[in-house]
Order: sequence, then C-alpha cells, then structure tokens
Amino acid sequence: MALIDIDDLPAPTSTVLRRRARAAGLPVRQYVSRELTALANRRAPIDGVVRFLADERPGYPTAEVDSAALALIETYDLPSETWSVFSSTIDDALLEIREAVADDPTLSLDMGAVAASIRYVRGL
Repeated sequence: MALIDIDDLPAPTSTVLRRRARAAGLPVRQYVSRELTALANRRAPIDGVVRFLADERPGYPTAEVDSAALALIETYDLPSETWSVFSSTIDDALLEIREAVADDPTLSLDMGAVAASIRYVRGL
C-alpha cells in the first residue's frame, strides 16, 4: 500500500491536519504519527474485557491485523496498537477561528467567550 499524500485526503480533513500540525510546530506526517500514537495509548473500558479474555483463554485465536492497518502502522512507524480515529476537538475549532481572525484583522473576538460557547454547544 502506498503512502497517502495529505493532498489526496478530503479537503476538510487535510485542512484540519495541516492546522493541527502548524499549531504543534510539526511536519504533518510527524504530527499524524504523534496523534495516532497518543490515541493508541488511551485506554477504553473495553480494554479490561479484552485483557480478561486474553488471560482466561490464552490459546484462543485473536484478530489479525489486516494489510491496510499494517501499512498505516509501518508508514507512520506506529506502535501496533495504534488505530486511526480523529475527532474534531474544541482546540480544532479555536485554531480555525484564530486563523480567521488572523486573516481578517477587523475581527475582534473574545477567544475565552468563543471557547466557552463551543464547550456549551458540545455539552462539555
């Protein structure tokens, strides 16, 4: 499987990834690798079930990593437990609004109020 160029992704996806990478001061590929690794290290409630089943049934067959997942892991040099799930965050929304303000200096926004509004809308 070939490396997917960031420009081959849907425009909104590549825009978010580039924005996040810029804010982190990293090249996009390195940013994606870092984020995928961070996601993989987040524990979910189901992890306890998986661990329990593995301990209770040591010889039981487990799921195999498919070729697409393996290509992603190899391309970004990720730990094998990595998965590729991104969700738009409050930080993403704030970065997008900061870009808009930078592009139009006539905009005067209270970023604290903007962040509070985003949290309110998302029920956080």
